[in-house]
Amino acid sequence: MRQFNISVIGLSGTEKDRGQVGVGKSCLCNRFMRPMADDYFIDHISVLSQSDFSGRIVNNDHFLYWGEVRKTTEEGVEYNFNIIEQTEFMDDSTFQAFKVGKMDPYSKRCTATKVFSAEKLMYICKNQLGIEKEYEQKVMPEGRLSIDGFVVVFDVSPVPNRSVEKQVEFVQNVIATIVKNKKPLVLVTTKNDDAYELYVREAEKISQRKDYKSTVQLIETSAHESINIDLAFLMLAQMIDKVKNRVKIISYQESAKSRKELLDTRSEAVTRLIRNQITDYHILWSQGSKMLSQYREWNEFLNIFGHEAGQKLFRRHMKKLRDDHLNKKLHQYLDKFALALEYMLPDIGALNIIDDDAWDCARNYLQNHIEFEQYFFECPQASWTELVDMDEAEDEARIPFDVLETSEAETVFRNYLNSVQQDKKKIGWKQQFKMLLEESGFVTPGKQLSEVRVLFMGRECFEALSEHDCQQIYDIHQDEIIEKSKQNFVELLLEHAQYFLQFKNVDIITQEDVRQITDVIQEDSRYKMLDRLDQERRVMLVQHLRFIHCPIRDHCPFFNNCVDSLIEEVLADKSATSNHKTPGVGVGVGGGGGGGWKTTGNGSDRTLNLLIVGSEHLASDLLNDIRICTGSKGEYIYENQTYYLNYRIANGDMEAFKAIDVYSSGLICVYSNQQSFETLKDNLERTLLCNLELEDKFENLPIVLVYQPQDLKENEVEYLRSEGMRLSEMLHCDFIDHTQNHQKYVYDILNIVILSLKLTEMKSYDPYPSNHTDLRILCCIFCGDQYDIENIVQPLVAESTLVKASEHSIIVDVFIGDAKRRVEFILSSYHGTNQYRDELIHGYIYFYSAKRRSSLANLSILAAQNANIPLQIIAVTESGGVNAFFNSDICQFLITEGNALADRFKGSFMTFSADQYVKFAFYNPFLKTAWDNKYEVENLHVEESITLDSGEGTLESSVNQMPRPPPRHESYMLSNTLGTDGSGSENYEMLPTRSLNSLNEERDISLDEIYDENNEKPKHLHQNCTESDSCASSTERRVRQQNAYYKASSKASKASAKKQKKKKVAIPVQTPRVPPFGSYVSPPEIPLHYQRMTVVGAEKPEAGVPEFMKSDKSPEYSMVPELTAAGIFGAENLPEYNMNAKCLKDFEKHEKRRIKEETARMRKQQEKEKEQEKKLKRKLKQNAKGLAESVEAQFGKLMISSEQGEIPIFLNKCVEFIEKEGLDSEGIYRVPGSRAHVDMLFQRFEEDVNTVIDVLDIPVNAVATALKDFFSKRLPPLFSKDIIKELEEIAGSRGVGSSKLNVEVKTDRSCRLIALKSLLQKLPPINFAILKYIFQHFVHVSDNSKLNSMDSKNLAICWWPTLIPIDFTDMGHFEQLRPYLEDIVQTMIDQFPYLFCGKDAFVMV
Repeated sequence: MRQFNISVIGLSGTEKDRGQVGVGKSCLCNRFMRPMADDYFIDHISVLSQSDFSGRIVNNDHFLYWGEVRKTTEEGVEYNFNIIEQTEFMDDSTFQAFKVGKMDPYSKRCTATKVFSAEKLMYICKNQLGIEKEYEQKVMPEGRLSIDGFVVVFDVSPVPNRSVEKQVEFVQNVIATIVKNKKPLVLVTTKNDDAYELYVREAEKISQRKDYKSTVQLIETSAHESINIDLAFLMLAQMIDKVKNRVKIISYQESAKSRKELLDTRSEAVTRLIRNQITDYHILWSQGSKMLSQYREWNEFLNIFGHEAGQKLFRRHMKKLRDDHLNKKLHQYLDKFALALEYMLPDIGALNIIDDDAWDCARNYLQNHIEFEQYFFECPQASWTELVDMDEAEDEARIPFDVLETSEAETVFRNYLNSVQQDKKKIGWKQQFKMLLEESGFVTPGKQLSEVRVLFMGRECFEALSEHDCQQIYDIHQDEIIEKSKQNFVELLLEHAQYFLQFKNVDIITQEDVRQITDVIQEDSRYKMLDRLDQERRVMLVQHLRFIHCPIRDHCPFFNNCVDSLIEEVLADKSATSNHKTPGVGVGVGGGGGGGWKTTGNGSDRTLNLLIVGSEHLASDLLNDIRICTGSKGEYIYENQTYYLNYRIANGDMEAFKAIDVYSSGLICVYSNQQSFETLKDNLERTLLCNLELEDKFENLPIVLVYQPQDLKENEVEYLRSEGMRLSEMLHCDFIDHTQNHQKYVYDILNIVILSLKLTEMKSYDPYPSNHTDLRILCCIFCGDQYDIENIVQPLVAESTLVKASEHSIIVDVFIGDAKRRVEFILSSYHGTNQYRDELIHGYIYFYSAKRRSSLANLSILAAQNANIPLQIIAVTESGGVNAFFNSDICQFLITEGNALADRFKGSFMTFSADQYVKFAFYNPFLKTAWDNKYEVENLHVEESITLDSGEGTLESSVNQMPRPPPRHESYMLSNTLGTDGSGSENYEMLPTRSLNSLNEERDISLDEIYDENNEKPKHLHQNCTESDSCASSTERRVRQQNAYYKASSKASKASAKKQKKKKVAIPVQTPRVPPFGSYVSPPEIPLHYQRMTVVGAEKPEAGVPEFMKSDKSPEYSMVPELTAAGIFGAENLPEYNMNAKCLKDFEKHEKRRIKEETARMRKQQEKEKEQEKKLKRKLKQNAKGLAESVEAQFGKLMISSEQGEIPIFLNKCVEFIEKEGLDSEGIYRVPGSRAHVDMLFQRFEEDVNTVIDVLDIPVNAVATALKDFFSKRLPPLFSKDIIKELEEIAGSRGVGSSKLNVEVKTDRSCRLIALKSLLQKLPPINFAILKYIFQHFVHVSDNSKLNSMDSKNLAICWWPTLIPIDFTDMGHFEQLRPYLEDIVQTMIDQFPYLFCGKDAFVMV
């Protein structure tokens, strides 16, 4: 290791000689000797006191010994340096250089090659002078050093009082002396971080002088920035050592850039370290520095920047942590403040301020708000920041009120203020735009906003709203006017009820019929209003025709608001009070809500409503005792039954008893002295007297008399007790003495009430036989009338003798004349009256709206059909009673017409106000009229029944006739699948070829084509049909239903059909309600016996008997009884009978015996069919089990069930891979894959069932081919031979051979679809599951047909031979069946939701 003694020299002397500051020799030496930031000192002085100059540091010399240091080059060569700084010290008293013997000038002395100073100590910093012992003491070796090289310093920074010429002259002189002494040197420019370009160029000129012969190397340095310091000394060392490959001299700019990158890297590393390690801003510097000292990044930073910089960085991080924490807490407070504003200041107008002082007013308002403490708290001792610093507010959910002093809180308030104001403006603009739309006559149903936009241009409300808001409001308005227009159009159709009556018995609607209807109504504005919605108007027209043809509830244009539905709801709500009469429990003073002393709850928990009556404080004291015994919830348990108590107290005056009604559970009367007893007794007696005169409000009401003596003498107590017992005997109630049973008297009171109610229940059962009524009155209400049905029903259900007979009828016992009669009131809609046409009705009550023309129009038709039966017409007016007649022209007209109608049919007429409360006596006059005409009405009914049973007009005796087949449709087409979820349950349309669009064509439309959304199988229509679809006898309905499908060709059959028209009634065919435009419905299912029907041969039928009723021994007609004409019609010679009592009795006896025999035969037939169905189910179950076992045994691992259930794992994995990788592969399943890849895939799965296809690097086409091979070669057939045979019949039913399918099924695509669904349901469960899984996959593939060009048709072409392996006898047979089998597979893809998932299809009517 080489040792070098280096002397650092530069311009020195007095301030006159060197300027105000030195050239930087000391800083250069300090940075080289001690490079760490903490050991680097900037301030080095040359003006000393005499004592400091003579100390061991300076040692009376004009040079400093900086000590010894070791440095290493990049090549790994180590050098030891002893550094001497030649300077000139000034006396602080004279400011002249110290005199030390004979001294040479500094320029000559500094170039000395030998220095001597015995016991001279190493210099560290100026603070060392005078206290040398407190610093490291190191003596200059041997007191002398021989200088090996020189570092000549040239200051390039501008310094006051120093000229560059003086420094250039000095440097040139010393360099010349050093060169003369043949010593190596380097010229070092210092303070380059503050360099002056002119001085840098002067230094460069010195180093480039020719007389130096390139021996002077120039190095640019900066001691403050620690740039190129080591480079200067190492270069000098290599020059002394005469090394050829010396270090490269780097310019200052390049070195400064590298230094900056190093500093930035170290700073970022330390910043990241502090951020990760120091997360709590409460940590002190001593703790933090100790934590960080174990990390290399921290130590390197301190070496470069020093502890002071590290502490500064640490404190800056602590401040940031605290600020972040405060900001986070502040934002939490501000979020809560925003919510508090919404709750405490919802209306900005409450402040009554202007914008300038809004914030101050808002703070004062909040501080005085009643809910202030719920959202805010105040802490005068400390600010909110101090509370956060001390963690005092961590558990406090409220907001420190001084948070509102921050500017951020004011910003939140201003934003809230602006938001509320903008919202108000926006709401106002929306309301104005909505009013503008309503006032504009140009906005009609179906118009787009773009068509009328020009009308609103320039309007503030329109311009201020966004496009989205305008469109949203316009859409809402369109929905409203469209709905209103539809309602008006329905009203228009209903008003023309008399005209539509001609279509009641028509099965086929022709184009001419549609034109005639349109001609009648097209001039009406309600018709024209839907001109832009012609399709929906046509739908509504056909729906109305269907309703006229088959007026059942499901066809009612008011749907859920049909009167029949509303009546069921009203009677169901009233049933608790009108039918069951079950005791309820509750404590209610004066009768609580709920269901009276009948049940006011359901299930096991009930409510008791009690009235506690007592003067002064007696009632309150008793109520407190009850609460103590029953708890805060008012629960009382008696015989494992929970009762909830509702209570109310009242003074013992007459007003207290006015609240008693049928809803009260019990009355508790309490007294304590003579005065309270007399008051209570007097009021009770007066109430009972009033009760006898008015209505029995006390009937079955439990009463308990309670005696609570207070401060009385013994004789007074005994007297009041005896008087109370006497009063209780008179009232037939219970008496309780509080003094005799103080602890349990509350329980006794409640037990008495409950037991009394139970006894009332036992006594309240109907004393009349359930099947006996004296009168049957049919109350008819028109659907859509704008009045509350409950007001009409209320007088009936308020009767205490009420019994609910059915969902639509109630029975009431009422006095008619001198005797009590049982009257059944049947409540029905106008269209629902058809089901009671064949029943005995003694009178009709018709309600109609006095402001609705359609209501009276339909009433006129209904009244004409029952003209021979007593009727009452009631016009329901708006509130105002008789004033409505004079205040409204339409009301006056309709009331006048209704009165005239009643006169024409010899009925009574009354008006009924919508807000009027009437009692049952309102109906008494009409009931008296109906009773007086009862005999004539019953005789008329008997005569009509005999006429019907004689065969004149109906076929009443036909039993168990086949129901009519369901409606037909031509095709089912797949709808737009945008937005599908891949499950196969997306929207499907059923687009019948024979749809409403055909109304534009020159063809007829059958009402049978209208489709039902109920999705139920046709039911046998029995004679006692309860559905409101019967307007003819049951046999007549069956005959006409069958005739719609099976047209008898014989003259006898035609004659019979003509005969049936003798009585003109509506024929309720199976024509379900046409769904609203765009609604979801499911195709109907065809009963199995329809699939077995064959066409009746062209045999001539027997005269007088329709062809479809001929006896047939074939199993296809096994459900049709063998009946002769006589058997059908009852008796051949019945018209010859005399209509006397004996004849009628014999006839009824004969009919009962015949019906009983037919019923027994049918019961046996049904039992036989059930047994056959059970055998078929057992066989299918065994087949499914056998298939699963054979599959597993034959194909082993490939058939292991996957996570999808019974799906083979090979199928599952292939489908998942194809759906993941191949849905966008063009021609998937059409383009075959490599056979080698297919075989490899099967081999891998046979080796390991958990094989992952993704890692095999097999093309997706090969996987698709393998999947087809799996179905064709490795999976047993999914269809058995029998099912394939049936499938072949379905597929080739259009002209292909003969099949067992009905003609209607064979020629109708929708029926074939239904047959296909029935066929699929016969499959074993595992077969059906596999088939469902693969077709769901096909749906996913076809959904991406734009990418893979494989729609459902292409998939069907590729897959039908694999899925339906039929053995064709010849090519002709193949070509004949191929298109139909392709169609079968395509249909299974297109109609996947319907065939496999039971979803509804989407029908566009």
